[in-house]
Amino acid sequence: MSENTETRSAMMPALPFIVLGLLLCIAGGYGVISVFVKGHEESYGVTRMIPWGLLIATYAYFVIISTGIAFIGGLAHAFGFKQYEPIGRRIVVLATIVLLAGFTQILMEVGSPVKMLHMMLTPNMSAPIFWMGTFYGIELGILAVELFLVFKPTQTEKSRKLAAVAGFLALLVGVLATSNLGYVFGSLSARQWFQGIYFPIFLVVSGVTAGAGLLILVHYVMYKGRLTEEVSKSLVSLGRLMGGGIGVMMLLYLWKLLSSLFIGGGDAYTAAVALVKGPLALNFWVGEMLLAVLIPLILIVTARGNVGRYALAGFIYLIGLFFTRYDFIVAGQLPPMRGGFFGAGVVTDFVGMRLYSPSATEWLVYLFGFGVFFLLYFSAEKFFNLETKHH
Repeated sequence: MSENTETRSAMMPALPFIVLGLLLCIAGGYGVISVFVKGHEESYGVTRMIPWGLLIATYAYFVIISTGIAFIGGLAHAFGFKQYEPIGRRIVVLATIVLLAGFTQILMEVGSPVKMLHMMLTPNMSAPIFWMGTFYGIELGILAVELFLVFKPTQTEKSRKLAAVAGFLALLVGVLATSNLGYVFGSLSARQWFQGIYFPIFLVVSGVTAGAGLLILVHYVMYKGRLTEEVSKSLVSLGRLMGGGIGVMMLLYLWKLLSSLFIGGGDAYTAAVALVKGPLALNFWVGEMLLAVLIPLILIVTARGNVGRYALAGFIYLIGLFFTRYDFIVAGQLPPMRGGFFGAGVVTDFVGMRLYSPSATEWLVYLFGFGVFFLLYFSAEKFFNLETKHH
């Protein structure tokens, strides 16, 4: 029996995860059908006052993790970070499938695929959101080419060089796409909380951090904790990368909050208050500070090469990161742009902030995205050999 066959037979069975993905897709599919039957406005909890909600946060969550994984793949293929070579195939497969999961969310958010097609056929070149879609579309194409190259039965010097070029391009376009997504928010002059260069930088850093965390978690689960020496070294390196990313995130968090609370004033102050002691306070202190920063960082600092601890840190961080995406997007829209006077069509709470709560349909579409991820990725684990050939 070959070494690859022995390794695959000792790995975690993928079938339970595939069944989980199918169940989530079935449940989420009900929500998807409901949107097409009832319409966007009746199905979702978003309004003209708060147009971006759960699905935009989930879209950002997925696509930015994908570009973070692609960034790590670019380091391996194009810049000679050899410690990531043993996990090269899973890097490309994960980046592609996580990106596809993100596309399910934005497709359902726009309400109809026809609208997305119309945007592609009648582009507004000056709109940041057009370039966001363009860059992510290009990244998906590059990842498809990279998939073909790394799964070629016969690896030649030429195919390895082409894979290196594709890896570099995926890294470059991924960074452009993610930072441009931040610019979509940062360019909104009417929303002070989103303004500036904070969000583009934060998205890139958090994406690479999340990519490292997901790669560690998937490998640790699939190998059932019994890692080869080569893979173990790769994951330890990713664990340290994740720790550094969380450290940079802490610094960005600090200055964003301080500048909003004590310098920015206006809507930026109101949004920060919504996070610190307002309607999003529980999400912020438990989801963001505890799950996305403190617990993962403590686990990483005390890991000392223990991959299981890095995997746990990655799992907790990935949960916390979703709160980070959701809170930032929603918090920026809670301050009303006009007073809630009679006839103004603005509904606010007792302190003057607008209200948003995801609908049941939004939660079902959210589950659909995760179902697509579990179904596609673990099908790849079952039906393809994701062990990277040494070269």
